Amino acid sequence: MADRTAPNCRLRLEWVYGYRGHQCRNNLYYTAAKEIVYFVAGVGVVYNTREHKQKFYLGHNDDIISLALHPERVLVATGQVGKEPYICVWDSYTVQTVSILKDMHTHGISCLAFDLDGQVSVLSNKKDFTLYTMYLLCSYCGKRGKLGTGLIFDISWDLYQQSKLVSCGVKHIKFWSLCGNALTPKRGVFGKNGDLQTILCLACAKDEITYSGALNGDIYVWKGISLIRTVQGAHGSGIFSMNACEEGFATGGRDGCIRLWDLNFKPITVIDLRETDQGYKGLSVRSVCWRGDHILVGTQDSEIFEVVVHDRTKPFLIMQGHCEGELWALAVHPTKPLAMTGSDDRSVRIFYLVQYSLSLYLYSFCRDMTEVVHIKDRKEAIHELKYSPDGAHLAVGSNDNSVDIYGVVQRYKKAGECVGSSSFITHMDWSTDSKYLQTNDGNGRRLFYRMPSGKEVTNREELKLVQWSSWTCVLGSEVNGIWPKYSDINDINSVEANFNSQVLVTADDYGLVKLFRYPCVRKGAKFKKYLGHSAHITNVRWSHDYQWVITIGGADHSVFQWKFVPERKSKETLHLAPQETLVDSHSEESDSDQSDVPEMDSEIEQETQLTYRRQVYKEDLPQLKEQCKEKHRAMAMKKRERAPASGLRLHFIHGYRGYDCRSNLFYTQTGEIVYHVAAVGVVYNRQQNTQRFYLGHDDDILCLAIHPIKDYVATGQVGRDSSIHVWETEFLKPLSVLKGFHQFGVCALDFSGMQLSMNQSMNSIVFPVWKRNRGSKDKIFVIKVNPYMPDKLITAGVKHMKFWHRAGGGLIGKKGSMGKTETMMCAVYGWTEEMVFSGTCTGDICIWRDMFLVKTVKAHDGPVFSMHALEKGFVTGGKDGIVALWDDTFERCLKTYAIKRAVLAPGSKGLLLEDNPSIRAISLGHGHILVGTKNGEILEVEKNGPITLLVQVKHRFSCQICLTSGRCCCFSPDGKSLAVGLNDGSFLIVNAETLEDLVSFHHRKDIISDIRFSPVTGKYLAVASGDSLVDIYNVMSSKRVGVCKGSMNYITHLDWDKRGKLLQVNTSAKEQLFFEAPRGKKQTIPATEVDKIDWSTWTCVLGSSCEGIWPAVSEVTEVTSACLSNDRKLLATGDDLGYVKLFKYPVKGKYAKFKQYMAHSTHVTNVRWSHDDSLLASVGGFDTCLMIWSHETEGRREARQCDSEESDIESEDDGGYDSDVTRENEIIYVIKALSTNVRPMTGVKPLLQLKEPSVDESLDRTKKGLKVKNVKNHSYRLFESLNNTHAGLFSFQNNLTFTGTISGDVCVWKEHILVRIVAKAHTGPVFTMYTTLRDGLIVTGGKERPSKEGGALKLWDQELKRCRAFRLETGQIIDCVRSVCRGKGKILVGTRNAEIIEVGEKNAACNILVNGHMDGPIWGLGAHPTRDVFLSAAEDGTVRLWDISERKMLNKVNLGHPARAVSYSPEGDMVAIGMKNGEFIILLVTSLKIWGKKRDQRSAIQDIRFSPDSRYLAVGSSENAVDFYDLTLGPQLNRINCCRDIPSFVMQMDFSADSCYVQLSTGAYKRVVYEVPSGKQVTEQAVIDRITWATWTSVLGDEVVGIWSRNTDKADVTCTCVSHSGLNIVTGDDFGMVKLFDFPCPEKFAKHKRFLGHSAHLTNIRFTSGDRFVVSAGGDDRRCLFWCHLFLTNRILLHFRPCIPCSSLYSSFFESAY
Repeated sequence: MADRTAPNCRLRLEWVYGYRGHQCRNNLYYTAAKEIVYFVAGVGVVYNTREHKQKFYLGHNDDIISLALHPERVLVATGQVGKEPYICVWDSYTVQTVSILKDMHTHGISCLAFDLDGQVSVLSNKKDFTLYTMYLLCSYCGKRGKLGTGLIFDISWDLYQQSKLVSCGVKHIKFWSLCGNALTPKRGVFGKNGDLQTILCLACAKDEITYSGALNGDIYVWKGISLIRTVQGAHGSGIFSMNACEEGFATGGRDGCIRLWDLNFKPITVIDLRETDQGYKGLSVRSVCWRGDHILVGTQDSEIFEVVVHDRTKPFLIMQGHCEGELWALAVHPTKPLAMTGSDDRSVRIFYLVQYSLSLYLYSFCRDMTEVVHIKDRKEAIHELKYSPDGAHLAVGSNDNSVDIYGVVQRYKKAGECVGSSSFITHMDWSTDSKYLQTNDGNGRRLFYRMPSGKEVTNREELKLVQWSSWTCVLGSEVNGIWPKYSDINDINSVEANFNSQVLVTADDYGLVKLFRYPCVRKGAKFKKYLGHSAHITNVRWSHDYQWVITIGGADHSVFQWKFVPERKSKETLHLAPQETLVDSHSEESDSDQSDVPEMDSEIEQETQLTYRRQVYKEDLPQLKEQCKEKHRAMAMKKRERAPASGLRLHFIHGYRGYDCRSNLFYTQTGEIVYHVAAVGVVYNRQQNTQRFYLGHDDDILCLAIHPIKDYVATGQVGRDSSIHVWETEFLKPLSVLKGFHQFGVCALDFSGMQLSMNQSMNSIVFPVWKRNRGSKDKIFVIKVNPYMPDKLITAGVKHMKFWHRAGGGLIGKKGSMGKTETMMCAVYGWTEEMVFSGTCTGDICIWRDMFLVKTVKAHDGPVFSMHALEKGFVTGGKDGIVALWDDTFERCLKTYAIKRAVLAPGSKGLLLEDNPSIRAISLGHGHILVGTKNGEILEVEKNGPITLLVQVKHRFSCQICLTSGRCCCFSPDGKSLAVGLNDGSFLIVNAETLEDLVSFHHRKDIISDIRFSPVTGKYLAVASGDSLVDIYNVMSSKRVGVCKGSMNYITHLDWDKRGKLLQVNTSAKEQLFFEAPRGKKQTIPATEVDKIDWSTWTCVLGSSCEGIWPAVSEVTEVTSACLSNDRKLLATGDDLGYVKLFKYPVKGKYAKFKQYMAHSTHVTNVRWSHDDSLLASVGGFDTCLMIWSHETEGRREARQCDSEESDIESEDDGGYDSDVTRENEIIYVIKALSTNVRPMTGVKPLLQLKEPSVDESLDRTKKGLKVKNVKNHSYRLFESLNNTHAGLFSFQNNLTFTGTISGDVCVWKEHILVRIVAKAHTGPVFTMYTTLRDGLIVTGGKERPSKEGGALKLWDQELKRCRAFRLETGQIIDCVRSVCRGKGKILVGTRNAEIIEVGEKNAACNILVNGHMDGPIWGLGAHPTRDVFLSAAEDGTVRLWDISERKMLNKVNLGHPARAVSYSPEGDMVAIGMKNGEFIILLVTSLKIWGKKRDQRSAIQDIRFSPDSRYLAVGSSENAVDFYDLTLGPQLNRINCCRDIPSFVMQMDFSADSCYVQLSTGAYKRVVYEVPSGKQVTEQAVIDRITWATWTSVLGDEVVGIWSRNTDKADVTCTCVSHSGLNIVTGDDFGMVKLFDFPCPEKFAKHKRFLGHSAHLTNIRFTSGDRFVVSAGGDDRRCLFWCHLFLTNRILLHFRPCIPCSSLYSSFFESAY
């Protein structure tokens, strides 16, 4: 059988050819050791020019694109690209990681800069341009500042000013100040000393001077933030790089020149590289570094030059590589150490592998090379070329799906053609005798041809003895094992075999070089992998003597030279010190075990296959309830009984989680035992046999760790967003909850040796994924922190052992060096910091020194699951059930303890399930050994031998009578017999005292789901099975006497009536069935009669008596069990989510209120009351534990922190239903950037209807605009803002807290205990509360009907016992106060009706300061034709009149229906209002009386307009119609005509000046024109062009194409209005922006000015008379804004601000009060 193991030989990166000069700048520096640091691909390179050696930093996994050198020139920072890119800070001497900064960036790190103090500035996310500042040697404490939307090219710290840095880019330069955690920018002022242009690079100098290089070749000199002078013509074109040093400054540009400047920036010299010996036309400098008399230069063509100043005409070429396109071609010389590469940059380069140098550079294939022949027989690219071994023929594979054979001696005359491939040719190989050729193609076919004819060979027998001269094909039986699972046929780009060493090297699309054994026949072969390339590796080849492997990167343009280390030399390097091997790119981490199926212990295999994913997580419940809100709302309005007054308290838990957890059992400081089971942390007092519980988790606890001083415990749980709780063992209070970093479950954790406190918990606990380090691709079983060095830790698990050390904000890990990789189950640190001991799945103990395996010791027969370190030895436990004591070197086993039933001490709490159970946890303390077993048992072993069983989950009878697993059980009425149903379809009846078998039956094949004795005498036994049948047995005669048939699915629950004559059955098909006993005849009983039957027990979950136990989310969770108490007052239930609930019985009506208790982690399979109702027992399914709950009546209940009383909650709103609260809960806030169309538009948008002109959308520099002014009063947004449903939360000196409820009560709390309820403080919900420290009086606001005694505002004394009520003069039937504030003898009140009212405390006088629309968007706006007043119409059913000059509301009309449109007549004496129900009304302005009204449409009126001659009224609706009415005919308002064939609903309408035409803009993005009053459509464009329009509010038309911006793919321009002068047009859009354009604007993307004030969606906008003001209406914000129009500057200023935020109200009153 072929060997699937990885080869013992390896590769070591020896040299990298290339430098990334394209797309990067300022990435080349001298270090303090006078070495050169730069990067290429994903490798940081440190090059020693004297010794001609390279060192490599390999900490990145994608392209490096930025580099910065610390001012001390030792530390280097490099940033990469990627979805989650990170920054590596590393030492240039040792190329070791100092820090890794991550989790704060996206897309890529484009710029980096160091400060003197060791801070690095980072330009992250090329799309969002965010600036971060991070401390290097800390984890990461990021300071963040938004750079803007323009592209950024460079950043730099000002080394002469503390906490100052500069950034530059497209047409800007910014100067930043770092203050605390905030970065504050100031934009550079260009002034008159220079033009605004793009800045490419910069450098800082003394005295607040900054020098910057511009795109036009000038250098700008800045003082502070002001430009003070310009050095013109410093370079002929853009300046790409600027470097500051002790001697002065160096600059390099696109013109190929380097200029040196002194410290005052006066020119010293110019070096033109294009004119030097190495120069060429088009040379462009991308990076420059000046030190002493040496200058380092990087070019765009990936060259590195070193220039000596005194010999400037002869630059020395240090490095050269390919630059443009992709690099694909690679060939090695057959007899010499030469490699040739060819690239899309039209160059061929020959590298000398011995001297690591470029031997020959051929450009365009025409220099220094003699052409032998030039042939072009194919149109597609040539992908593969290969000479035959005898040199007689050349095979040429092309993308034309063919291979051409040419004769070399015949001057390359075509000798044959291979045409069998159906896709392009990818690889070819000749046979050693040159008679055969094998090919691979793009379709994954491997073909063979006879040479030189090219005839395809189909007889595979002919090929059996063929030997291949080379192997570069990726397909074939010899290379089957190189393909990973689920890979694409093109994933592996190149391979080549080394026949001498029997190894195969591959290159793939993921940048990995892999080393396999050859031949690699079996799938899933192991390999060694090597990183360095950042993208796809296009080719790989062995050198002629197999000393090196050459790989080339496609997109990174680099050539890597790897040294091949054979097996013998590879073994020698294993004994090197770790620091000596760090330069090697290979580590044991790269050994892959994928697709390998190890021989694994059955327990371990089961554990590795466990998944902790849930179909429904508890954190999903709020969302699920939200989905059921409609169903619940109908029930919430009905009166329901309160939850029961009595409750439950967790009393005792039988069980311990050992079947899939290890090392989770410890002694505390006081000698108690701490462990976990289900979702509960348990502290067990073995002397008193009592338990205390930590109940902070809501799902399975998977791991537990105890602090070294034994007083704090950390537990980790299952969950979509898994949490870790740190809690103390004395009071069981949580110290910290850590979450947000884990998925599915936390499987292992450990404390470091540091003292843990509440504010140190995050630093003192370590777990595998807390710092987002990937521990291993395989499951992790254990993690341990080094007690001597907390910065080090180990992880162990399936086939790995990793040693980690912290580096800044990250963790760096290496696999332990050992032969065959074993699965590690446990690990501990030994007596020194470098000694580690681990237990394996084979029973061995591995002894490690650092990361190297020293030796192994056989310890157990089977896996070693747990290990504990003593001061002078160790104790271990394994699957063999043996506890072993060892000396401190594991050379001698001091003593063993066998866990058996025979050795149990008399005081044991039960019996062992089996002898020698698998040991999962071991701990020492207080002179005992604590042992946890897989069977859920906890034992205490004394050193002299006795073993005491302390905790057991299994029942005593299970180990004696059950040959198969049990499913259900039941006692007989006299308690003497016990019936047990089994999974195999049989059941037993045993003696309850002796457990002797009395009788057994096996009539069914499926599981026995429930079993029940008949009451009183227990004569009959009902047995329910998964076969959908219930068998009835006569216990006395041991015969089956009846069968209950007729259920559609398996039986879930059984109950007898008290007479023993009737059976009630529930099935999984939600059936409630009844059968007569003992014959089993099916009975039909009405629901009303079922309630009258006296049932002996009630464990069914269906029926009218328990209808309310089913939650609103019952579609995803089931009620699994129920049990009625013996006094028939309480019904206890268990469900799929692990909740135990308590209801009042009977539970009639849906969604009854209950009390809820959380301790089980998954489904509760059964609940039962004890005979006297004092205890309730519940059993968990997967958590395998039995929980005992004590029943506490109302008088005996105590408030204890550890009680599950804390989990008492109401399933729904306890106070009932309130429309305001419900409406608020349903509000969804959408950010403006995610806005969508406010109207349901269809069709092609205007900007896409015509060819797009190249007009830049930028700010217009004309002298016009809008301006914002302050306001006195207007509207106030309180319709959806309040403090909370429990509105006020504040504490006094006596620790009292007051909360308002939805029912109108105020709850008074002392700490966390409710001490008093102020009943009905308000008749409706209490929405807000406020107090001051000055006098302690409390103000409350709620929902209440005003009366003579007061209203919704009340002022209370300090203890909330006496109050004074105030009546608000709002005119509303019900007042709803949403916010209150008090100060200086006045109370400030915000109401739901968008009013702000000031109330005097003494005289109760009300002064309305601010008012506005309340519900629904504002759609209608109408400006008066001659006065500065306007009307607004909204869906709150009101039309309001506003005075702009007085800034107040003049009048309000309640319409009774939502309004959508409003318009003044030309004379201003009439107002037309369009309603949402299709009706329209005309009012007389003077009297506000209705002149006429009509309803000819059934849908909303979108716009309504008077004609300029006041004769006609046009009404446009959502029914694609416009109706015309002749007003001269009187108030009857008869329709005279209408417009037909309108393509969609009407948005806006405008009359012509002569009242003969009307233009419509429609929802299909089409503008149409009709005659008035005939309604005939005008289609001739010439006629339309001659029309003069009286107004223009249309968003469509050639005149307004320019108002549509590029960003309208999801949102639209919603409204427009042209000024009366016809010079300007103002628009509103779905993004909430007001924009001002010149009119007309026929070109796309016209220049404009934009103004913010509204939130999403503007619905309407208008100019007032005289064009002095602009009025805009908001949709979602329900506000009107007045803008002052400044004619001289063409700007508008916000003249009327919509509201004062609540925080402003509060702060102003605080200032006045204190």
